[in-house]
Amino acid sequence: MEKANRSAGRIAGLLLSGVLPILALAASAQAQISFTPENRTIFSSMTALAVTSGGPGFRMYLSSGNFAMVSATSTDQVAWSLEGGTRLSTGAINGYDASSITACGLLVSTTTPSYLRMYYVGIDSAGFYSVLSASSTDGLAWFKEPGARLQKNGGKAFLDSPEPLRISSTAVRLFYIADSRGANSHANYRVFTASSTDGGVTFAEEGALFSTAAFHVSVTTLTDARVRLYFSQPAASSGTAAMVKSALASGAASTSFSLESDNRLSTNPATSSLFYPVVVRSTESFRWRMFLSYTEAGSTTPFLTSALTLTPIVLSLSPRRTYFNQSSMSFTINGEIFGPSPAVSFVGPGSTMTAFSVARPDDLTITGSFNPFNQPNGLWDAVVANYDGYSASLRWALTIETPPGEISILDNLFRPLKGGSAKITVKIYEAGNVTARLYTINGGLVATLYDGPAPAGNTTFTWFGKTSLGNTVASGLYLLRLTGPAIDTTQRIVVIK
Repeated sequence: MEKANRSAGRIAGLLLSGVLPILALAASAQAQISFTPENRTIFSSMTALAVTSGGPGFRMYLSSGNFAMVSATSTDQVAWSLEGGTRLSTGAINGYDASSITACGLLVSTTTPSYLRMYYVGIDSAGFYSVLSASSTDGLAWFKEPGARLQKNGGKAFLDSPEPLRISSTAVRLFYIADSRGANSHANYRVFTASSTDGGVTFAEEGALFSTAAFHVSVTTLTDARVRLYFSQPAASSGTAAMVKSALASGAASTSFSLESDNRLSTNPATSSLFYPVVVRSTESFRWRMFLSYTEAGSTTPFLTSALTLTPIVLSLSPRRTYFNQSSMSFTINGEIFGPSPAVSFVGPGSTMTAFSVARPDDLTITGSFNPFNQPNGLWDAVVANYDGYSASLRWALTIETPPGEISILDNLFRPLKGGSAKITVKIYEAGNVTARLYTINGGLVATLYDGPAPAGNTTFTWFGKTSLGNTVASGLYLLRLTGPAIDTTQRIVVIK
């Protein structure tokens, strides 16, 4: 217990200080998902490789060296208990894993009854790398499948972190780390992908996803089917990983990933390194938990710990604009880490609007309504608070403004010599200065009908077809230019003698 407490303290010092906080959203920046360390040691001298549903709740597969995999179970992803025996160990299946067994990833079948397939990296006695597979019906007893699922450069290229993703009943995509030059140099480690059309038995290589260096990779699927990859990355000119980054694709079938800015988690490369991030949905389902190991500088003993996404992310609001004379507006907020029964408010110039009829269709979407009636014009922040108090905002998400003014002209074609006139009514929603001037089609000023303050509501004035000097204008087309609060328009009036 004393050792565990000391380890937790080291985790706090090594990881917590390196975690980048959630970025406040400004007009030119976008917040990204971030993990907060939970400051505890789950296991010492072990590394988590995969986590899946199983046992009493969850089953974790761990490496206790390069020769065997063991497992542990948990009901809450916090307290883990090791299970007896080994799940997989080095042995002769065509000799592919005779020397070592390293990383693994899990795929659940679509058949009934279902079974698990484990993809793992084996190293043979000559030091050649292969992605191999084993199957299990209970997650405890595993049976190696013959042959290699994947090799690069005849086995000479480094391989790590095989992470399968099911696309359909027969289509599977495998993400993995490999040396882009077919050898084994950490400077050339990249995230690669390969595809299978026979349920994950044979794979065709599809190449590197991006040029960014990566040491280990974990794959997750969002509620809307987008795919996010998490990958560890070294600091500049370093051979050890110091940060976890991410990339996002539109869906399982896509191989076009966009790198997301900043870090999901980081540590000080001078004092520690981190490796094998494994990201799964937490027991709360709307949050994500990352299991990862770290070593202190000068040590080869790993400590397995975890981190959790606590703060929601507010990415967009629709609609972005409304008028202060509206009595009710429906809205949709998109983002991430939205818990059940969130609270939504809008904070603006000296005022706060509390949303009502708030619903959460899923962990990426919030809907509801707000009442902007008689609220101040200006920019408003959208604030989302989860049930446990963690909150985030989107700066200047909403603009409340004056609704556009309206103009109506009664008799815009009239005969002034027969007593005709044009009756002009302007409706504005905010008191302010109004000007109404008449021009010829060549731009010459004919008359100023109104130039002064006007109250909110209707203001009416009449043009009798005369110039400012009182002379009746010639027949023809004239332009009425009217400006005022939220109105700037030009209308046509025809005079006939």
